[in-house]
Amino acid sequence: MGPNTVPTDKFDYNGAIAEAQQQELLLNLVRLRYREPPVFLKVSSVISQYSRTASTNATAGINTGLTGNDTASAGGRLGWSDRPVITYTPVSGQEFSRNLLTPLNLRAIFRLSQSGWSPRLVFRTSTMSFNGLENDRARLSSRQQGNPGLFELMRIWQRLRVAGVLDVGQRGEANAADLVLFVNPTGAEDAKRDLARFRELLALSPDVNEYRVVQGLLPRSQDEIAVLTGSIWDIMLNLAWQFEVPPEHVSSGRTGPAFRSIQFEGEPPIKVMNSAEEPGDAYAKAFTQNRWFYIENTDMASKQAFSFLQLLLSLAETEAPDRGPVLTISN
Repeated sequence: MGPNTVPTDKFDYNGAIAEAQQQELLLNLVRLRYREPPVFLKVSSVISQYSRTASTNATAGINTGLTGNDTASAGGRLGWSDRPVITYTPVSGQEFSRNLLTPLNLRAIFRLSQSGWSPRLVFRTSTMSFNGLENDRARLSSRQQGNPGLFELMRIWQRLRVAGVLDVGQRGEANAADLVLFVNPTGAEDAKRDLARFRELLALSPDVNEYRVVQGLLPRSQDEIAVLTGSIWDIMLNLAWQFEVPPEHVSSGRTGPAFRSIQFEGEPPIKVMNSAEEPGDAYAKAFTQNRWFYIENTDMASKQAFSFLQLLLSLAETEAPDRGPVLTISN
């Protein structure tokens, strides 16, 4: 019985946990939009216990009376039980600080930009500035439109990566290695023009083909690129304040107005819809504030950005000291 349950259990629990994580992340985005604290619960263990029982019985009797009848009976019983034990652990304290409030690792961000993810999505979502070119800030307390040069840089970066002009690597010893952006100056004329504009936007020296990439606001020289990455908290706030909410929630003071970027036709990275009725076909949905908030299943751009946010959450997770379960559900 044990081996036969593995295929079903593995995929069923995998699907259930994935769906729950999507709903939790969307719900926390909405909570931040309404100035409520997010709450994350990790599924730290899933234990399924199965049991099967069977029994049979039979009785018979001979009647000794003159007119009585002989008696006989037979019976059986089958039993099956499934008792899953699921343990949830809240992300709090030092783990919360490490996972949500620490700026993202610069190496991971640049490797994502070189591994198939669109530089526009990666840098628009996870960075605050490049060599002083600031990104959009959507949160109500420090709202501002980003520098148009940064968004031009993102588009050029995409073209140069496809043309094989840019690559990311390391120089130095193992843990102390510097992150370096390598430039291939040869190529088509279009790529050369893009490269010249790339250097101009970042105020980089045209005489070198290797640029150190460091965490910071401003570079110290013309062969350095200073990138300020955001924390998961910063990123979620920035995304949350860009989706629309019911107008009556703004007028009543529940939340503030949405931020509209002047870039990318004003479309937010993740477009979250809301409705009084439960959506029938949604990629992710959550119910709060007496409304359904959801991402449409046909909105490929929002689904990609939402998946990228989930990936960033995974990258931000760090090891935490072992501790006992806080909440265990056993059926």
